[in-house]
Amino acid sequence: MSQYDIVVIGAGISGLSLAHHSAAAGLKTLVVEKTERVGGAVHTHQFAAGTRPFWVELGAHTCYNSYAGFLEIIEALGMLDKLMRREKAPYRMLVDDRLKSIPSQLNFPELLVSVPRLFFLNKRGQSVKSYYSKIVGRRNYDKIFTHLFSAVPSQPADDFPADIMFKRRARRKDVLKSFTLPNGLQSVTDAIATAPGIETVTGSDAVQIEAKEQCFEVTIANGDRYISDHIALATAPEVSAGLLRPVYPELADELARIGGAAVESVGVAVAKQVVPVEKVAGIVAVRDSFHSVVSRDTVPDDEYRGFTFHFKGDQIELDAKLERIAQVLQISAGDLELVATRRNILPTFRIGHGDHVDRIDSLLAGKRVLVTGNYLRGMSIEDCVSRSASEFNRLRQQSG
Repeated sequence: MSQYDIVVIGAGISGLSLAHHSAAAGLKTLVVEKTERVGGAVHTHQFAAGTRPFWVELGAHTCYNSYAGFLEIIEALGMLDKLMRREKAPYRMLVDDRLKSIPSQLNFPELLVSVPRLFFLNKRGQSVKSYYSKIVGRRNYDKIFTHLFSAVPSQPADDFPADIMFKRRARRKDVLKSFTLPNGLQSVTDAIATAPGIETVTGSDAVQIEAKEQCFEVTIANGDRYISDHIALATAPEVSAGLLRPVYPELADELARIGGAAVESVGVAVAKQVVPVEKVAGIVAVRDSFHSVVSRDTVPDDEYRGFTFHFKGDQIELDAKLERIAQVLQISAGDLELVATRRNILPTFRIGHGDHVDRIDSLLAGKRVLVTGNYLRGMSIEDCVSRSASEFNRLRQQSG
């Protein structure tokens, strides 16, 4: 059996950023991923199309210069000079099958009366709906903002804690405000996975963790076993709970309490001249089978336009999804030259989530187990990266 300082289970951005910090500190690091590709919800799908490859993002799609932890990793990988600007384009709302600007849907008198409350209302202990409906007005919230907020996590967000959705962070002035990379965001996760000091095993899931006297033994689906001083769980909470239950049942029970929602993403590429829809950054749906559309128009291509539709999980079949996509884009289904799909389970947050995370952290104290993921601090790339950084710092402090 091979021996490591740390085995990271899960090769999404959470697991890979933790692996990055571990390897940079000189720890012998192994990452285990059940699928054949790394990245998790950072998933850039490459189409072989036209005169050169064309990509769409099936998961995370936008990064900002306020993502300090993520930018630190990009810089360490020597990729900071590869960042490229996302061009400006408007967001639209799809209302009764018509694309409309967001301001056109606003009740401005109600907004003017309500928005001063922004300066004295406290987010803590409030849901997205209870907090923001006071700031924009109840009618504006029900007509517009409930759909805008639900588009962010691709699930109903009214009951999310208000303080988990949008966070103020310091910005790096030397970096583009909104950026991607020439081959999409997965360029970063691919680079981490192949960086010096990190070994990656893909296509085989971790099936068992056993606690030994001074270490852990990890068994994966292909029968291989690894010995490690530390274990990092960077998988969905129910998966982490299942692996940890024989070792730390109380911690497993806390993790298992975090719920999730299925999101089925369909990315398409269409010949540029075929699509009559105006240039957009994205589309927010109102009472539809999908929550939102993310467009490649912010990274324009000479031959193709790309769109990723985030559908509500398990509601309609793929053929029906493609028909709906064609309707929204005002084309025929036969014009959808290239299609890619991905299914993700995204966490569902509720009031009191911070207290729940505090209980998880108290159970982790003093243990050689690290837990990270998009279900702790939030779903953004920076939320994932910052959680992984804090868990690595805990490991370092425990190790002296």
